[in-house]
Amino acid sequence: MGYEIYKMTIHILLIIMIIEQVIIAVGKRKRNVYHLLLSTIVIINVGAFAVLMNAKTLEVALEANRITYIGGCMLPLVILKIGAGLCNLKIKTKWYVLLSVFGFMALAFAWSSGYSDLYYKEVRIEVVDGLTVLHKTYGPLHIFYNFYLGFYMLFALVIVISGIRNRRNYFNKMVLFYALIWGLVDSTYFLERILHNNARIMPISMSVGMTLFVFWFRRVALYDMNTSLINIEEREKENGYIVFDTKLRLLGINNKAVEFFPELKLTEIDSPVDKIRETEFYKEVCKPMIVAGDLKRLEGIRCKDKTIRVELRRLNAMGHLLQRGWLMEIYDTSEETRYREMLRDYRIRLEADVRDKTKDLDRIRQTIVMGMASMIESRDFSTGGHIKRTSDVVAIFAEELLNCGYPLGRRFLHLVVIAAPMHDLGKIAVDDDVLRKKGKYTSEEYEEMKQHAAKGAVIVRRVLSGMDDEELVNVVANVAHYHHEKWNGQGYPTGLKGEEIPVEARIMALADVFDALVSKRYYKDAYSYDDAFKIIEESIGSHFDPELGRIFLSVRPKLEELYDRYALENGDELRREAGQ
Repeated sequence: MGYEIYKMTIHILLIIMIIEQVIIAVGKRKRNVYHLLLSTIVIINVGAFAVLMNAKTLEVALEANRITYIGGCMLPLVILKIGAGLCNLKIKTKWYVLLSVFGFMALAFAWSSGYSDLYYKEVRIEVVDGLTVLHKTYGPLHIFYNFYLGFYMLFALVIVISGIRNRRNYFNKMVLFYALIWGLVDSTYFLERILHNNARIMPISMSVGMTLFVFWFRRVALYDMNTSLINIEEREKENGYIVFDTKLRLLGINNKAVEFFPELKLTEIDSPVDKIRETEFYKEVCKPMIVAGDLKRLEGIRCKDKTIRVELRRLNAMGHLLQRGWLMEIYDTSEETRYREMLRDYRIRLEADVRDKTKDLDRIRQTIVMGMASMIESRDFSTGGHIKRTSDVVAIFAEELLNCGYPLGRRFLHLVVIAAPMHDLGKIAVDDDVLRKKGKYTSEEYEEMKQHAAKGAVIVRRVLSGMDDEELVNVVANVAHYHHEKWNGQGYPTGLKGEEIPVEARIMALADVFDALVSKRYYKDAYSYDDAFKIIEESIGSHFDPELGRIFLSVRPKLEELYDRYALENGDELRREAGQ
């Protein structure tokens, strides 16, 4: 029964390693050469042990035994290389060459078994309960194999000690596991030398030990920065890399990452990430990316005098079936950020220059408009200061419309304010005798005066025809053309009614009539504020837009304050008394 379990164990190990090799072969990821070499040697050796225990002839048993020495002589070289990399131990090339020469010599001597009595003086097979056992008497050349193993064990001991002392940089448990596996294999080898029985102990020990090494290497790969990056296309050397396992333990970090975050140099490998929660790295990077688990990229992180970008990706095994850990890649984006900031500053300066130029153009345009308006007023004795006052009234009214949420945009209302001074521009085309008449108009004279609205629209479009702002031209033309229209359709010059009248003209109409009521003219005295607002209120729905009219009435305090200030500035006591 014991032999059956023994044979079953060997076959199970062989099947496991074949599956491992298949996974390596079909995987889409690039594989480390040492992983391939390690798993291949183990399959060869375990398979050779399986053949040996089933051999029916001495020749087959000897051939299988020779093959087992491939693992016995070559595997130490591979494991030594992996272990040295794990412990960050730089062994000089000449020592590797020397150990390799010893290994190939030991393999060559072992391969001579069966052909001479220098390696085995005597060899025979025995079948015990279906299990083939190879009995050997060692010759003088076999001593060289023992010397080779001793030489290797010395190097292995140096690696273990180095790994333990270098705790802050590499995973201590993996180094100890490395020592444990080889301690098991080597102690078994020397034990069977003492017991003079290698039939049962050594094959199973070697098979188990080498199989464990393959799976040990899969874990080591996470701690080896070079191995962790084998699935990533070659990057620029200035990038930083940090590796975590699925339990968020720090597994590896390259020198560039330490330059970005020096506190990581003092962090022990295999430490949970929350143990460094007081560091800048944890607060700025780990917490938002790994702990929160909802970010794959962070940009614009300030790190000393640099700006960095951090990207997070999964490290997978068996294609994408199993997650092995996380890889954090750090890019220095300082130059890129400085370039973007330079462009942003340039854009800001450019926008400021455009705003200043626009303001200058607005001032020039306003000056021209006010100049034209003043020229009109100089010809019209009855409306001195009318243009300036109505413009201020429109500005106050527009601000209230904006604040109360009336459905007109800020830019549109700004254009209405700009258009207000030009509402009577058409008077420039009215005959002086009519415009300056101080008595009551005849019907013919009144009809001519009414034409100033339509003529004003024509003049506006001619004067502003070269402007790119078509919306402004339309608003100014509409204000000039339709500000005498009435809500009930009884206004002039076209008799529009209701919402047929452009809204900018409806706004202007309220300001125009209000100023005419509360201002002193040569043909009338100024109305009091109470009378003026009463007239406007009574005209809502007939002369004025109902909704705009109610909003206009709500700004009465501001309008009274405005006109009282005008009265004081101009010394117009009559106007001030009328206002009272």
